[in-house]
Formats: sequence, C-alpha cells, structure tokens
Amino acid sequence: MGVQGQKSGETLYAVQYLRAFAALAVFYYHISATVHSTWSQAVVKVDAVGAAGVDLFFVISGFIMAHIVARAPAFDMRDFALRRIVRVAPIYWLVTLFVFALALASPSLFGSTRADPLQLLHSLLFVPYGVGDHTTGPVLLVGWTLNYEMFFYAVVAITAGLFGDRSLLIASYVLMALAAIGLNFDPQNGYLAFYTDPILLEFVLGIACHHIWQRTRNNAGSIVFPVLLVAGVALLFLQFERAAGEGRVIYWGVPAAMILLGALHAVRIENEWLRRFGDWSYALYLTHLFVVMAFIKLVVPRVGFLDLDWKLWYAIMTVVALAGAGLTYTLIERPMTRWLNRKLVAPVPPVDEPKAISNASPF
Repeated sequence: MGVQGQKSGETLYAVQYLRAFAALAVFYYHISATVHSTWSQAVVKVDAVGAAGVDLFFVISGFIMAHIVARAPAFDMRDFALRRIVRVAPIYWLVTLFVFALALASPSLFGSTRADPLQLLHSLLFVPYGVGDHTTGPVLLVGWTLNYEMFFYAVVAITAGLFGDRSLLIASYVLMALAAIGLNFDPQNGYLAFYTDPILLEFVLGIACHHIWQRTRNNAGSIVFPVLLVAGVALLFLQFERAAGEGRVIYWGVPAAMILLGALHAVRIENEWLRRFGDWSYALYLTHLFVVMAFIKLVVPRVGFLDLDWKLWYAIMTVVALAGAGLTYTLIERPMTRWLNRKLVAPVPPVDEPKAISNASPF
C-alpha cells in the first residue's frame, strides 16, 4: 500500500518507488555475489553498490517511523509495537521456517546454513545468534537487517512511550550514543559489536530527512532537491565497486539520505507498476534468494548450452523474482497482515491519519 503524507490523500510516491528500487538493488547484489563465488567468474560488478539498497531501506525506515510517531494523535507504545510486529514478523517467520525445513530435509542445497534449532530461535526473536565472541546471521540470510529494524522499533517505542519523544530526538541520541561506543571502543563481543554498529546512524539520517522535509515541503519547486537526488545517485554509481565495510554510513548512508530527501520533493509522478513494486518490496526482499539460488544452482547449469548473455539472465531472473514477490504479497503477506490487524490491533481512529502510514514499512 502507498505511503501517504501529511495532507489527506497525498501519497509519498518517492518512498513507495524507492522501496522497490532498494529491493531490486539488493537482488542484483546477490545475483552477482553468488555468481562470482559459485562460478569464480569475473562478472559485471553491480554487486557492491547493490548492497547499498539495505542502507536506503534503513534511511527510509527512519523517515517512516518519524512520520508515524509525529502524525499519531496520541502515542500508544503497545499499539505501535503490535503494528510493527504484525507488519514485519509473520511473513518473515514463515519464510524463515521454510528455509529451516529445507535445510533440515536437504542440507546439500545450502552452504553455511544449517538446521540449528538455537539459531532458529534467535532468528524468530530478531536477535543475532551468538557463537563465542562472534555472532552469525539468522536462518534467512537477509534477516540480519530485520534484527536492526526491530531494535530500532524498540528504541522508538520506549523513548516515545516513556518520554513522549514524538520528534524521535531522544531515540536519535540513543542510536548516536551506541554508534559512538562502537566507533571508539570497537567491542569484540559479538552482541555488543552488533548493537553498536555505526549502521544505526542511518536510521538517524532518515529521522533527519523527515525533519528537513517537514520544514521544506512547501519549497518543492526548488532546484536544490532534484540536484540533491541526482548527486546522491551519482555518488553511489561513482563507487559501484566499493565493498561494504568501514565508512559505510558515509559512503552509502549519506547518498541514500540525499536520494530520499531529493526524491520526496522532486518525484510527483504516479506510476501504477512502480507503486505495485513498492507494495511487493518486502516480499521481494525476503524471497529473492530462492530465485537466485534456483537459477544459479539448478537452471543455468542445465541450459548452459544456450550461452545466453548475462544481461538476459538478469532480465529473466528479475521477471521471475518480481512475479514470485507479487504472488507472495497478494496471496500470503497482504491477507495475513490484514487478518492479524483485525484480530490484534485497535482500529485507526477517524482522524487525519492515513491508514497507509500506520501500516507502512521501509520494505
């Protein structure tokens, strides 16, 4: 569903479209990374900058949470937490359990993924799985980002609920303090390293984008914002081979914030298919690895005699992944989310608070 703005009926198309582009970027990253590691071939390196789709997701998440909390007539910690859980958790749990079942039945299909019950429990609880002084990823590879998402939601719920932090300034200070600990003390414990990673600052960038947007949204005709959008995209493209690592917030997070802020002002065109892709973005994010692995391990080796160009393979995989995401969203995610909202979440009060915002997600 679309993300709506402060004025009734105003849809923030930029957020909707950027969710779709971010999910596709991560998808292409995993295609290239998997091809390279599986076939040891020199592939066109769209993989590195594609990982920046995650950073764009985090920035969008900061923006959306700031918008939700600022617009709500009254903040209810329980209601906020329930809405976030209903929006994010059920479909993620289903996909995670499916991966666990596959790993249990056919471990040869996977590389490092194992049917570890303790790892499964950690995954379902959205916490990293500790092994000694290190942590490993969840059962579903991309779930590490959702661990950060849920942690961010918890910080927002506590600070807004206990301290009336409707501007998310206290939440921002908490995240900045944690990032400062990570930068200055470099914790060796896996849990401490995870929850003090500077990537937390990307949520703060999203919150800052919301504050700036609120103060400048009447200046939509300014040339500054299209320039900001183009500059953010250019910064990412200029470093398309940069791998994720130190400075990620600077190299990928800041351009992502520039893209979001610029697009919020500059993008006003409504496109039905881009809107749908935005709706499907979370399903695409959770399911795209199945398409990647199926093609790389099963399809491509069996039809190698066709000698298709890599661009054609990318196009075919994109169509299949989007079709799968669309079906997942239409048949599972949307009906399940609506049913759980009816059962668990109080109805949205009849005020100028668009329902779409209350159920919004960065994915």
